[in-house]
Amino acid sequence: MAVPEPHPQLTRLVTARLTERLLGSLLIRNDVRGELAEEIVGLALEPEWRLCAGDWAAFDLQQTNGPLRIQVKQSAAIQSWHNGESPSARPCFSIASKTGRWEGSTWIAESSRNADIYVFGWHPRTDAEADHRDPDQWLFYVVAEVALPQQKSISLNVLARLAQPCPFSTLRESVEAVVAHLP
Repeated sequence: MAVPEPHPQLTRLVTARLTERLLGSLLIRNDVRGELAEEIVGLALEPEWRLCAGDWAAFDLQQTNGPLRIQVKQSAAIQSWHNGESPSARPCFSIASKTGRWEGSTWIAESSRNADIYVFGWHPRTDAEADHRDPDQWLFYVVAEVALPQQKSISLNVLARLAQPCPFSTLRESVEAVVAHLP
């Protein structure tokens, strides 16, 4: 069977429909919102940091001219599936060590968290104007990996003791402050 010729218009239509389905609502599904948060953080930190998140990536951003790596975690007070239910009362973020990481097609068996800095994104709004896609509606907690407790997850309450929340507009400065204090 012959391979059909490409149809750019059909490709654009499929892409537009998928984009609308995944990102066309104010509240983004959990499985997509992590990608969204990585893009928001990447936008705040470019060009000193480059987004390198992807399938099975060990971390989400890396210094353009350095070895430091960032892992982005996120949560939101209201979920796409809430349907009028009460918002999330206890946001929690995974900080578990991994058993290894992929570097290209090579598996490196090494127990670690794979990042030097963690950026925890929290979307606190629960009103009718809550829009996960709006960077200005997020708060970020920037924490050096060495400051995180050795456990599998961390609550927002504990994060608030480790770092002051910052808006999107000062996220770059918060990351720079943590970098300045790394060993």
